[in-house]
Formats: sequence, C-alpha cells, structure tokens
Amino acid sequence: MSANKKNPETDRKDAKAQRFCGLRVLASLRSSIVVVLLACSATPVFAEWGTYHGGADLRGVSEAALPETPQRLWRYNAGGAVNNTPVSDGERIFFTAKKGLVTAIDLKGSEVWKKNFTRTNETGATMPVRFDAPLICAEGTVLAGTASGMLIALDVKTGVEKWRYDTGGVIVGSPNWINTNQVVVIDQSAGVLHGLDLASGKLLWKTDGMERSDGSPGVGSGRIVFGSCMSALHVYSAADGSHLRDIEVGDDSQVAGGAAVDGNLIFAGTRDGSLICADMETGKIIWSSAESKEQTFSTPAVTGDKVIYSSDNGFVYAVTRADGRLLWSFNASGLPTSPVVAKDKVAVSSDGVLYLLNLADGRKLWSQEVSDGISSPALIGGLLVVGADDGTVGAYGEINNAEP
Repeated sequence: MSANKKNPETDRKDAKAQRFCGLRVLASLRSSIVVVLLACSATPVFAEWGTYHGGADLRGVSEAALPETPQRLWRYNAGGAVNNTPVSDGERIFFTAKKGLVTAIDLKGSEVWKKNFTRTNETGATMPVRFDAPLICAEGTVLAGTASGMLIALDVKTGVEKWRYDTGGVIVGSPNWINTNQVVVIDQSAGVLHGLDLASGKLLWKTDGMERSDGSPGVGSGRIVFGSCMSALHVYSAADGSHLRDIEVGDDSQVAGGAAVDGNLIFAGTRDGSLICADMETGKIIWSSAESKEQTFSTPAVTGDKVIYSSDNGFVYAVTRADGRLLWSFNASGLPTSPVVAKDKVAVSSDGVLYLLNLADGRKLWSQEVSDGISSPALIGGLLVVGADDGTVGAYGEINNAEP
C-alpha cells in the first residue's frame, strides 16, 4: 500500500516530508523549538499536559485561560531543534531536541536537567539517538520513544534512567498511559501494542500486528484505540490488550493521526480528508465530516459540543460534536498542526505562525510569526507551548501579571 502519511505529532511543517504506509519518504524535515505563552495569572490553572495532546484520551482541551495579545517574556537555548510537542507534570516542561537530547526546564524557563543519548551504528560510529515520538509524562516518569524502537523511562526530577524496553520495531507515535501502573506503546512498522508495567518496564502483554500505524493510541473508557493503513480504527481492552473490534472507515481512509477518545466515541482524521466519529461499543460510524479533500492527519480537539480539526488544505474547522455539521472554518495559509482548546480559544500553528482563534466563531484574535516551522501547541498550566526550528525556548504572556 502506498498511501501518503504524515506524522502529525512531530508536526514537521514541510510539504516534502511525508509518510507512506509501507514506505517512508524522508525529505528536508523541519524541526522546532518551544515557545511558551503565559496566561494572565502566574498561578497554573491546569496542572498537567502529560501527552502531546493533553490527557490519555488525546482530547486536547484545557480550562486554562490565555491572554488575547501575549508578549514574549523569556527564551531558553535548547541546544538543538525541538521536533515534538512538549509535555509537563505541572512543575516542569519536558521536550526532546536534535543531537539526542531530552531536557527538563521549569515554568520560568530555567534548566532543571538535560540528558544526551547516543547509539552505535553499523560501522561502530557514535551517533545521536533520534526521538521521532513525542514524550509522555506520568507518575513521576518521562517516557521517550526512539526511532530504533527503544522506550526509555526517566525520572522527572533528575533525568536518571529507570529502565529501557525494546519493542523490536519503530516508535513514532506517542506512548500513552493506561492507568497509574501501566503504559502502552505501539510499534509503527507492524501496528503491535505493547502493554508495560510503568514502574519496571516489564512486558505485561503484547498484541498481534495489524498494519503499519503512524499515529498515537488514545486511551479512555477502558479501551485503547488507534488507526492504521488498513483504513480502520482498532479497539483493544485496556485491561489485557485483548482485541475487541475493528471499525472500517472506508477506502482510501487510512488513519495516521492520533485517535481522540471521549466516552464511547472515537474522533480521528483520515487520508481522504474526512473527520470520523465512531462508536467503539457498536463499531458503527456515527458521522463523517468531509470539508477537506486533502489528508487530515491532525489529532482533533474535542469539547462538549464541538470538534476542532485541521487539514492539509490549510484550513482549521469546527464542527458540531453531535452530527459533524460545519460551524466555521479558518484559513491558516499553510499546513496547520493539531489544534488545542483553552477555554474559549483555539490555539494552532501553521508554517511557523502561531494563532489564537475565538472558539465560538473562528475569528482570529492574535497571530505571531515564531520561526520557519513550529509544532502543534501544548497547554501547560496557564502556558501555551509550541515547538519551532531556531533551537530556543521562549515564553509569551502578560508581562505586568507574570511572575518575576
């Protein structure tokens, strides 16, 4: 199969950098840095953003309030371009950078720790480890997945390595946590789920392979859900990894983005441009919203009454959660990343520009050109965090109300 696949979590905004089912085309990949937008209050409103898209359900929603016209407060030199969306435990911000770096900074932008990981290639030369997958943070542990299939667990306070687990494949989708004791990671090449003990890294269960999967599994309602090149969503039990059902989403509808889970509903974009809402209990498609004809591999943000998603046609869309009816669209004039929702605002980046939109009607409130390319945003406390390609970490917000 040769369906065009883009990895939405790393959000490298280069039209030449594409992923294919069964074939990965590597072009000039843009990397990213971290820019932080502080909210009006110095006190965090939302304590954690443990995955690249919020919680384990990947809904991408926070109750944090963001200012409408932020200003830059500080920058941190990351020592290399940051490709993936940062995560947080509420006290620290974690991200990976080129040259095999995993870094923790505090919410004021001061370095807490930095670790450099290397590997030995076939010729015996030492090379930096490549982190294509976003980090996750859970229960005092940061988990980093490598392009060679290794999952590395680090202590959030010190960066000390706790354990390693070799999937025997490739990790490009974000790992996720099942509960306080277990995590799950997917081998991209075969679509195999590995359920691990969080404390020790011991394998608890492993599934049979489905098909190549570039996206990240969503976890909710006792289920694990991910999409694949089979043009289907796959549902597993979070208790033991048993296969429950496959939900076919139609020809040319391969799923390469993250699957957001809310109750029994799954929300995911497809290669043919559609956004799908499916019922994981019945296996039925509830609705399909098809505003775009180009691939939709972003992870959607799911609120109580709206679903916000972006497509490679350059637009950000809001549709009704109940029936997928279009509410508004915004032309981001590029390749927009996975959007997130902060109370009454939508944050999304596109080709180096960061946008804040009004959630109700899609009206642009603010935009800022950050760099040539930036990642999808994260909402950390009262912070909006994105990656860009100049290798720094910066903070934007309300100067008068920011903590000195």
